[in-house]
Amino acid sequence: MLKILLWFVSKDTYCLETSLNILDGQHGDIELVGTVTGEEIFSLDCRACDVVLVVGARKIGVSKIVGAARQLNVPEEKILCDCIVPLPGFALDKYRRLQRSRLSVVSMNCFGGFISHMLGLPFRSPFVNLWLSEKDFLKFLHAPKFYLETKPRFERLDHPWELFPNGYPIVSLDDVTLNMMHYKTFEESVDAWNRRKARINRYNLLVTMYTESEDILREFDALPYGKKVCFVPFKSDADSAWYINPNVDADAKNFTEVVNRFSCGHYIYFDLFDMLLYGKKTPAIEM
Repeated sequence: MLKILLWFVSKDTYCLETSLNILDGQHGDIELVGTVTGEEIFSLDCRACDVVLVVGARKIGVSKIVGAARQLNVPEEKILCDCIVPLPGFALDKYRRLQRSRLSVVSMNCFGGFISHMLGLPFRSPFVNLWLSEKDFLKFLHAPKFYLETKPRFERLDHPWELFPNGYPIVSLDDVTLNMMHYKTFEESVDAWNRRKARINRYNLLVTMYTESEDILREFDALPYGKKVCFVPFKSDADSAWYINPNVDADAKNFTEVVNRFSCGHYIYFDLFDMLLYGKKTPAIEM
């Protein structure tokens, strides 16, 4: 029997009933041992429950919930946000294994940051809040030690989109360009880069990118990484090719958005947990 304490952090109960049904189906039976709201959790002894199911987590954000739980001395290994349970492929033991895995996601754009944020995983990679061109990302992957040890150099402020009216810093690592799109200053971006690159777990990497080029896919597929994922809008026999039909998600404007919406949980094409834990391609829908 799985003993569950409900922790209400917002009025959003959209995922609650579904989450309880899934947990009940996976564990044979569940027992609700109590409910709390806000910081009432601070006064409770969480040893009486197996899971603290956070209700309304989607409204607050999983990463913020995990951070708040840490400050309130709630055991992190007991926290489970209600918006994670309905994700295809979820099983409590898989999620706990993922939390303990110390995974680093190295990605060409914000994919790693989005997916880590959605699942409440720490950023163990500097590839957060930035993007690289396909060719520059491949350069980095061919010689990661060299580029990680290269001192970042400021190039310029760029203003490519209306979304960033004040521009953002363009930073170079030798001949590789980092577009630091979610940072205001060069100093801020480099501080984040240096802080997060120190957290990389070289023993558990997932390397991800996307492309619409078969040549880029072939070069990526030849790289010597154990877990590598390249999302493509065409079918391929390459081991690292993860096909996504670009027409499946009607709300996506282009293939970049197709991939980003997957990493944010808006449209799930594959089992996220199998992908992150094993690099295993387990389809969640028919494409």
